[in-house]
Amino acid sequence: MNWPRIILDGVSMSLLFNAVVGVGFLLWPQAYSTMFPKEIKQAAAPYVDKGEVRKMKLLLYPLYLVLFVYWAISARCAGMTGFWNLFWAGYVAMTLVSLSDFIILDCWLPGKVRHMIRGAEHCKAWERWEWLKTLAIPEHGLGWTLLVCPMAGLIVAGIGALIP
Repeated sequence: MNWPRIILDGVSMSLLFNAVVGVGFLLWPQAYSTMFPKEIKQAAAPYVDKGEVRKMKLLLYPLYLVLFVYWAISARCAGMTGFWNLFWAGYVAMTLVSLSDFIILDCWLPGKVRHMIRGAEHCKAWERWEWLKTLAIPEHGLGWTLLVCPMAGLIVAGIGALIP
């Protein structure tokens, strides 16, 4: 295991992830409301354009593929081999992405962008504790930790196994 490389990859891809998500939010803020707490989602629903939601998904899904492929290639170039080494490289790097997502996109940003989501400007869900309780803590404490990060590890290990 090459821990400095894994941490550097995780931090650099965290920056890329947050930048891409941030740019996507600036382009199609209403589309992102589909991923927000239920109260915001319902209040913003009449203003959501299905075409913008499709564009948002076309931005985000390839981003995950880029992350996985980069981590697998980087790990193999750093000399990591074997399922568990590659798995943990992907898991730790994705955990760093999750942590940065939690800090930047879930703790810092929501209060600053509430005016950009039409129909949901005055929802109680924008309040920091309400946001953390209904979305951020369950998502990053359970969802990412138990599902997304292990899946990232499996994908990175699978891609890494295919690289000679």
